[in-house]
Amino acid sequence: MRVVIGTLGLASPGGTETYCLTVARELDRLGHDVTLFADQLGPFAEWAREAGFDIAGGLGDLPATCDVVLANDAVTAGLLAERYPETRLVFCIHTTIFEVQAPPLAPGLVNAIVASSERFAAFARAFALDVPVVRLSQPIDTEYFALSVPPREIPRRALLLGNYLDGRRRDALVETWTARGVECVQVGLDNLVFDVRAAIADADIVVGRGRAAMEGMACGKAVYVFDAGGGDGWVTMDAFEAIEADNFAGMATDMPVDRQRLAADLDRYDSDMGWINRELVVTHHNVRTHAQRLVEVLRGPAPERREPTSSSSAAARTVRFAWRAQMRAMNIEREVAEMHRRLHASEVETLLARAERDAALAERDAARKLLESRRVRAGLVVGRYLDRARGRR
Repeated sequence: MRVVIGTLGLASPGGTETYCLTVARELDRLGHDVTLFADQLGPFAEWAREAGFDIAGGLGDLPATCDVVLANDAVTAGLLAERYPETRLVFCIHTTIFEVQAPPLAPGLVNAIVASSERFAAFARAFALDVPVVRLSQPIDTEYFALSVPPREIPRRALLLGNYLDGRRRDALVETWTARGVECVQVGLDNLVFDVRAAIADADIVVGRGRAAMEGMACGKAVYVFDAGGGDGWVTMDAFEAIEADNFAGMATDMPVDRQRLAADLDRYDSDMGWINRELVVTHHNVRTHAQRLVEVLRGPAPERREPTSSSSAAARTVRFAWRAQMRAMNIEREVAEMHRRLHASEVETLLARAERDAALAERDAARKLLESRRVRAGLVVGRYLDRARGRR
């Protein structure tokens, strides 16, 4: 098959982006002709090109025809539906949060939906679309993310892997675990790394959500599900089913993770979680199993020809603008939160400096009073001595 995979962006790494590369690599192994198309390109796309992926820089760089489109957002779904009006379009849903990654509701545009968790599948079935929803598991390339250095018996290093954990929630984990002897380093957010395997290998614990958590599991690390949106703690055999159904998003349970639980959970660390996690991923998230089932979905019946209209691309442009506005709003919220954090830190520093100054002044005053009292006592002693001396005369 000639497959075109569409994704909103390949500017920086994230869950959807790594899914697209993982699936593209495996479909290529199976002999299919795969082209990646992104509405926004950047350094991650250049890195992927150097790794051998075929990436179209624009609609004009796409093949003249293809057998199926695998869209991962509403923008590329609209653009590629108009580009290939007679081609089957399968939509893969990756989140319940961002509107831009919800399937477009235009009749006949989407022919099937793939969901990689029970939560995503329930979300997909709620849309006003009469299309099949196919539940697959998240695919992880367990040869690329291979078993690495096993975690230490006593953890010394935790890798915070992801793009969203920041602020006081991040501080709570870092401060709690650092105080107990675990160094915490972060990859993602402002420290982007395209190939995270070395960072994972250096860690005993991977803290993250979604695909980041599963990549840590594949490398044989203890994995702690904790991110900006929630936390479920350690991935264990007993907790795996519920955590997997939630796509490792930290919302499988209703128990909040506070500093007390962070400390208690760290005490429950077991290095054996590493090899058990590897086995869970190989069994339930192997990319080859995912690709084989995905090919069955991609080979489904061809749709009726879509009428040549500009509505698909117009809808794509509208969604694109809405997405950019949402991203700007998120960035502004993050910047405001950072400003508040810095302001709070500045206020704390000012209060500490003021307290140190007051303490210094108080110490000086006490010393002065002590000195004065000593001088008075010394003066009285000298005075009494002089009085006695005068009396002898």
